[in-house]
Amino acid sequence: MRNNLALSARNYFGEENLDRVHLLRKNTSWLEAQLTHPGTVFLPFQNLQPFLSEERQLVPFSVHDLQVKGLSVAPVLLGIREERAYFAVDVSETNYKPLAIGNFQELREATLQLPRPDSALLAYAKAMLHWNKQHQFCGVCGAPTLSKEAGHMRQCTNADCQTSHFPRTDTAVITMVTCQGKGLLARQASWPQGMYASIAGFLEPGETLEHAVAREVQEEVGLVAHTVQYHSSQPWPFPASIMVGFTAEVESTNLQIDPEEIEQARWFTREELKDLVATGEIKLPPALSISYRLIQDWLTSEVD
Repeated sequence: MRNNLALSARNYFGEENLDRVHLLRKNTSWLEAQLTHPGTVFLPFQNLQPFLSEERQLVPFSVHDLQVKGLSVAPVLLGIREERAYFAVDVSETNYKPLAIGNFQELREATLQLPRPDSALLAYAKAMLHWNKQHQFCGVCGAPTLSKEAGHMRQCTNADCQTSHFPRTDTAVITMVTCQGKGLLARQASWPQGMYASIAGFLEPGETLEHAVAREVQEEVGLVAHTVQYHSSQPWPFPASIMVGFTAEVESTNLQIDPEEIEQARWFTREELKDLVATGEIKLPPALSISYRLIQDWLTSEVD
């Protein structure tokens, strides 16, 4: 039987590595104590890029290292790891210059050099800072909002509204499509030459995840899925999504490609795809993506 928890943990950004201390987010005295505690770790971001060492490693800042005024977004509590509180801090609109050796770097590019627990922590931090930045005004009445519950809720300041806003993620499904021992990969025109990946698309309102898989497969390549099985999931903070991975068996290999979505789609046997990747004719998605994991798991499986 497939261990989906283990599979999700194998995906980049999917490893749970801290206690999110949900109840303590509302404890103002505890939060105030943590914000001034010398053991608390602060992770500064600039334009949603984390500060990393020149070797692309996480740099923990203490309260003494991070003396910043004029933050547009209050520090966001991430949780407790190894008995230390972790906060994400957006310094984008300040003149703060870290004294540590390093720089602000794009997480997508640095992930493969980071330890997996750190990449997951930074992905979480980036997603939370992005949400806070995007919701500084109420979506109901337009009034300013205030950070509450350590950055996990924003409260409308309009006394006649006072709507509470909570973080949201955009759900996308991504699928390894198979038929009669072959796997289907597709590419978009904007991708690097030779790169192919799994079929993907966003979940629509009123739709189950399984129906979204079947719809995306039918819309993009004109195939009918008769078996859809959950594989694993992956947080994807670029900027704020959750990728839900599936496998799907379809009835035939006759493709009807939607040219607005797909430039090309191809069927491959396992050996054919391995050979084409080895020669460089076909490029797979980056190793940090769940698409890469879906393809690799199919390539190493002997069961169709």
